[in-house]
Amino acid sequence: MAGIVAMVTGLGCLGLLGTHNAGAESSRIIDGSNVTYFSQITAPGTAGVEVRKIGQFVQGRHQLPPTLERAVTGMKPGDKTNVDLAGDDVFGPYDAKKQTTVPKSELPPGTQEGDVLADRAGREAIVTRLSERSAVLDYNHPLAGKALRMKITILRVDDPS
Repeated sequence: MAGIVAMVTGLGCLGLLGTHNAGAESSRIIDGSNVTYFSQITAPGTAGVEVRKIGQFVQGRHQLPPTLERAVTGMKPGDKTNVDLAGDDVFGPYDAKKQTTVPKSELPPGTQEGDVLADRAGREAIVTRLSERSAVLDYNHPLAGKALRMKITILRVDDPS
């Protein structure tokens, strides 16, 4: 509850919780609109995967997947929708070529399956398999190739004019 109060207070301070004047129509999302939104992304069938964030985009500049841009067209502050996104729409397809096997001796002591490590170039990888002598590192995004559900709430729409 305290987290919700803090989020609402923060959104109010940022001017993202709109106040509506009687008789005034809220701006609707059209090409060029600067949109501020709150989203909750889940991967159905995958336990414990949830991403919540506040973000911004300009409608029509392809900063979001096309499915999502189509879904929010015409929405106004306070509107909510659920959008199902195909596995390749957000984080791209899963690419088996982005896995590599390395000697276990190259890993930090105590490394376990599921750990996220950075290689010498700073790229993050997940340890997906560990044996006596080697480890498999997966450089795919953890949600690559997974279908996602996005709940989106429009917080603010700034008219492009």
